[in-house]
Amino acid sequence: MSQQFFSQKPLNIVAVSGGLNNPSKTEALVQEIINELGDATPIEVHFIKFSEIGHLLGGAIYRNQLPQRVQDDLAKLEAADALIVGTPVYRASFTGLFKHFFDFVEQTALVDVPVLLAASGGSDRHALVLEHQLRPLFSFFQAQTLPIGVYATDRDFTPEYTIKSDLLRARITLAVARALPILEWAPAKGKRAEVVKDKSQQANQNLGINKQIEQDEVLTSAAVPSLDAAESRLHHKNIKTNVA
Repeated sequence: MSQQFFSQKPLNIVAVSGGLNNPSKTEALVQEIINELGDATPIEVHFIKFSEIGHLLGGAIYRNQLPQRVQDDLAKLEAADALIVGTPVYRASFTGLFKHFFDFVEQTALVDVPVLLAASGGSDRHALVLEHQLRPLFSFFQAQTLPIGVYATDRDFTPEYTIKSDLLRARITLAVARALPILEWAPAKGKRAEVVKDKSQQANQNLGINKQIEQDEVLTSAAVPSLDAAESRLHHKNIKTNVA
């Protein structure tokens, strides 16, 4: 099949680093994942850095109390084709500000969105933060957490906060390689922005972290690729509908 059949539109990637310091090991880790993914497939990236916005989150209870910059970051995150999310580990979990930020994400906007998880900590003892903290958080949003996450420790970095570990680089390569088949089917490349625009605007108006929101038991995706279309691409044949 001609390669022209496949969309060449870049993936709309939003990356998030929960690292509060600058320089930051977590930022360096997330940036390395971005670089590896960018070498493999066309991407456009919006990078949300807590080293820049952490102080803006403050004590906001409603999303409309956040500065416009943070509201814009949340809207971009909700419209992404896929996410790369990294956090430092504090007290065996992500930071309170990291959770506070995601408390303002519209809870139906990330359904089926692929998320590559990453974290950095002082030692290997915190490696399960990916499974015990991050994966459940994005399961709440019914996002699609990708099969392999990336965890780094202090010894993987130089004093200048660049990555020096070949094993960590190999892990990043493996995580991206396993992610690619899923990312290539990321919902409606670049079209989610229009689909979720109303959700983001409504969230900016009335979403609060202590507000009860009713939802269906199973949330619908903003844009789910047609399985019939996938089948025809994979098997080079038309899907026929049986008529009784």
